[in-house]
Amino acid sequence: MLKRIITIAFAAIVSTTTILAQEVKKPRLLIENFGCADGLSNDLRDMLRMNVISAINLTERFEVMDANTQAILDQESTRRASESAMADRTARTGIITTKANNYILRGSLLTLTTQSTIVEGKTRYTYSLGYSITLIDVDNSKDIASETFSHGTGGVQNIIGGTGGKILNQLSTYASEADAINGGLSCIKNDIVNFLIKYLPLEGEVIAEDYEVKKDKIEACYINIGSGLGVKVGDYFSILVAQVRAGRTIYQEIGRLKIKEVLDETLSYCDVTKGNKVVYEMMEEYKTMLADDPNTLPIIVRLTKGSVF
Repeated sequence: MLKRIITIAFAAIVSTTTILAQEVKKPRLLIENFGCADGLSNDLRDMLRMNVISAINLTERFEVMDANTQAILDQESTRRASESAMADRTARTGIITTKANNYILRGSLLTLTTQSTIVEGKTRYTYSLGYSITLIDVDNSKDIASETFSHGTGGVQNIIGGTGGKILNQLSTYASEADAINGGLSCIKNDIVNFLIKYLPLEGEVIAEDYEVKKDKIEACYINIGSGLGVKVGDYFSILVAQVRAGRTIYQEIGRLKIKEVLDETLSYCDVTKGNKVVYEMMEEYKTMLADDPNTLPIIVRLTKGSVF
């Protein structure tokens, strides 16, 4: 009988989790067409943009909207609202969400050039890549962050003069200009992932009802975010608790965890890798406080390192 009760209870939990998973809605991010500095080709600009989009898609955190697709949807939305479409029931009642973007990403290619040098009797190429990214919060029309990235040799050859071959032999060099450009573009993935972690961190909550303890130290726990917001096995999160100081709520890190298993869109199983004793004490304290005050601020987690690196 006990086994049957446990099975039924587990089924109920799974059913509830499934319902919650269906409610996950990723924030919508519009990627605008990029600009580029004078003298740079549109092809290079578009290569940069596509690599940025690819890096964002890799995080699986957003519903990514391409500006070109957005323009097509805008045209279709206008057509559906036009007089000529009024007799068309499908067109009249059709709904396209064209402006429901939460964030906008803008970018500009500043430089993407190659340089050649002789290394051990062979012509080798290096790259110089520079670009900027700006993230905008649509709700308040304010920039969240703007950052400029640079990779490659830059002006190293001018600085090191005739010893260029010896120095560059220790750097990343490529057999062709195309390979050098691709080498530069390959840096974008880490740039974008770090940018998002820094300025738009992924956050969730520790589930206080279920965790594993050994000798008054927490070994593992669950968090309320999963594949629906791009959580992946190997991701690292900080564990933070709220404190009120000078009338302001701030969060202090008390430990770290690593994602061991992503169970569904809203649930992940984690190993606690740092602060095991403190985290356990705070979990126990949180449950006591929550029983007295349902408005007690939860213990939260914040992504610090993504497994897509």
